[in-house]
Amino acid sequence: MNKRQVIVIGAGPGGSSASFHLAKAGVDVLMVDKETWPRDKAIFPICKEMGIYDEVMAAGNHFNKMLFSDCNDDYMVLDATTTPTHTGIITRRYVVDDIVRRGAINGGVDFMEDFEVVDLIIERGYVKGVRGLYRNKRVDIRADAVVVANGSHSMQARQLGVFNEDPDLAWYAARGYYENVGGMDIKAVEFHYPHEMFMPAGYMWIFPENEENNVANVGVYIMSESLRKSGMRLEDFFPWWRDNTKLGKERLGNARLLGEIKGWKIATCRKVSDNAVNGAIMVGDAGNGAENSGGGGYSWAMIMGKIGAQVLTQALKEGDVSKERLQEYNRLYQADQGAFYEAQWQQREVMLNTSENVTNFIQAAKSTPGYPDLGKVFGAFGGGFDS
Repeated sequence: MNKRQVIVIGAGPGGSSASFHLAKAGVDVLMVDKETWPRDKAIFPICKEMGIYDEVMAAGNHFNKMLFSDCNDDYMVLDATTTPTHTGIITRRYVVDDIVRRGAINGGVDFMEDFEVVDLIIERGYVKGVRGLYRNKRVDIRADAVVVANGSHSMQARQLGVFNEDPDLAWYAARGYYENVGGMDIKAVEFHYPHEMFMPAGYMWIFPENEENNVANVGVYIMSESLRKSGMRLEDFFPWWRDNTKLGKERLGNARLLGEIKGWKIATCRKVSDNAVNGAIMVGDAGNGAENSGGGGYSWAMIMGKIGAQVLTQALKEGDVSKERLQEYNRLYQADQGAFYEAQWQQREVMLNTSENVTNFIQAAKSTPGYPDLGKVFGAFGGGFDS
């Protein structure tokens, strides 16, 4: 049986970030993932530290505008040209995930793909390693601590009893890649709130990829309860939007789906907390790190990974990986990102909770001095905005 200081379950943004920063601090790290790579948004944080910033920046389409529309097909376009920090990059997950994973490996992390963790080794109340299938053979690897970062479907987070599965905070999303999308600006991401059935805060999105064939990532994001009440399946929203709204027809009227539509569930929470147990921490979607309104999670997973690695490194030096010691991870993350999650909650509960309020928000933004400047508009609403 092998022994490592830390095993990280999952090679996505959170696991790769945690692995990189642990290795950078001199910790012996093994990162495992059940997928083989590369596998199938906008990110910047921590990429420079990992030495992957230039590769990430070259991997996709850069945007500096955001379009929001309401149920009346009225819309606004916010422009971030004058605030260059408020820009983003759109690239497919299998591309950027592989860049981030390789950044961790280049930083000194050992990696085993095709390794499916099926159970945690728990002794005297402490997580002491993992049991898994490596190329269909049973493998046990012990460790001083474990980082669980294998997404919202993590069985290990559920095994440890820390995963928040509040049905009132569960979302569903689906996306498809379409070519010949009409009327889109290659530099603008789009969020459409076309009907009351999406509320609160649900939307259709358009993320442009290239203008050669007008290819875009097109998707739907909706609350679990809203989806149930709609009586539709996730894939039904694409033709519904096309056939029932002016902007939907403009975007998808002559568009062609490339491949198939894929859907998934996103679990969120009111406040990210309690992601530590004896011998383990949870990172990213496995720790309910996704936004409780917009649903984004990539950047926050990387931030959670970095903060968790810093706390775990010091705890290992002290020889204390108890829940009480690792609670510092929760405290530091809340101090760093707590205000953001509260702003997301207010956005969900107030600004985007009804179609009427979405319309009011768009009208108020368009009448704000300085419109369409993104920084000035969101500053007028009490804070900045990071895309």
